[in-house]
Amino acid sequence: MKLSNIMNEVKFSSVKPWNEIKDTKIKDLAYNSSKCEDGYIFIAIKGETVDGHKYASDAYKRGCRVFILQDDVELNDDAIKLIVEDSRVALSKMSANYFGNPSKELKVIGVTGTKGKTTITNYISEVLNKSGVNTGVIGTNGTFYNGISEKTVNTTPESYELHRIFRTMLDNGVKCVSMEVSSGGIMMERVKNVDFDIAIFSNLSPDHIGPKEHPTFEHYLDCKARLFTLAKHGIINIDDEHAKDIIKKATCDIETFAIEKDANLVAKSIEYSRALDSLGVSFKCETKNDSFDAYICSPGTFSIYNALAVISVCRYLNVKQDVMLDALKNAKVKGRVEVLPILEDATIIIDYAHNGVSLENILQTLKKYDHNRVICLFGSVGGRTELRRKELGDVAARECDLCILTSDNPDFEDPMNVIKDIAESFENTNCEYIVEPDRKIAIEKAIEIAQEGDMIVFAGKGHEEYQLIKGERVPFSETEIAINAAKKRTKSKDTSVLA
Repeated sequence: MKLSNIMNEVKFSSVKPWNEIKDTKIKDLAYNSSKCEDGYIFIAIKGETVDGHKYASDAYKRGCRVFILQDDVELNDDAIKLIVEDSRVALSKMSANYFGNPSKELKVIGVTGTKGKTTITNYISEVLNKSGVNTGVIGTNGTFYNGISEKTVNTTPESYELHRIFRTMLDNGVKCVSMEVSSGGIMMERVKNVDFDIAIFSNLSPDHIGPKEHPTFEHYLDCKARLFTLAKHGIINIDDEHAKDIIKKATCDIETFAIEKDANLVAKSIEYSRALDSLGVSFKCETKNDSFDAYICSPGTFSIYNALAVISVCRYLNVKQDVMLDALKNAKVKGRVEVLPILEDATIIIDYAHNGVSLENILQTLKKYDHNRVICLFGSVGGRTELRRKELGDVAARECDLCILTSDNPDFEDPMNVIKDIAESFENTNCEYIVEPDRKIAIEKAIEIAQEGDMIVFAGKGHEEYQLIKGERVPFSETEIAINAAKKRTKSKDTSVLA
């Protein structure tokens, strides 16, 4: 591809005359110098801790001769240096151009909010696929389409990766993409040149605020709201206190869903149900023109909101109602209120709840079901804001009968430092707690002490199959550990009975 095609609509300056360099042949783009070779463009990005400009000379040594820079750097005379105001913005447009603007040919649905993004995107994909619309997913759990999966480093991939994925999906028959749009992804311009057909707002609460993230809650909100300036149609949870702010900033047309307020789609007559492998909820959907019954095999008010978002999308896309409702009945997402049917007398749940609001939601939901004790095993990420630790501790100490404080992606921080911060919330409360920094042993302990009727939540890890320890992702499967611990418990009981 010619340089002129890739730089279409990108603002830049160059010392070399454009007519002399515009027909330069480009093989590919790279924002990591180690991936550069002859024929590549190197885009120097200023990151949180690393400045890509420092690696321009390395990219040159590897054969790269075209550079996108915010700041001028010293390179040999045969280097083509294009100076831009923001290299992330440039990368976004260049990536879209390089891959042929694939999002314009796809129906792209973006989901943003503090909670529910993963569940909503996966539910949308499951329902649309069952209705005959080939739909892919991009998000926290990875990329999925046509039975193919790919792990992603970020919830919302870097713009180059995003448009590459769009192109691959499109070339493989995908018609629609349901994707998570994180505030960080918006802030870092990863979705600036994505052609969104639908944007969904689930809810908003303080999160990702601190060093290396958002400086203030207002900044966090503004980033979320920007999605509704990129889409043609918006679907918003009007019950959320910040919905009005999102709507105020939106430039697309808006429809709403709710449980408490008047909206285009409202859930009423809510009832909870329980089975060995799931906790579910049924409700009646009401619009201005009709009403119908719906069920989802995930518990709680938050699950109803997730379902309402999916139903709104399907109705907007004219999916047949009976197909939509049937698909929604069995929709599940790994690590999101995932019930493990491994003990007959207690309910074991794995969930990604990793902040105060999400943990409070699941714990309060579980308490609506018949139970003996509510037990929560959790920790908090090392090297991140201490505010989250306090929020988690305060919620767990208030809502639980017993907690097991353990590690959760400690990285370079001593897990006991994190646990110590969390433990402060349990002072002068009625909630007992156990400290076990080794998460594997903590899970085994939880299974061992389970009593009849207990609700036990392993919170924080969800779908993750690793522990982040000293910069490395060490393989770690909560599900596997829990299953083995349950087998050991059952075998031990059987042995004691025979004795």
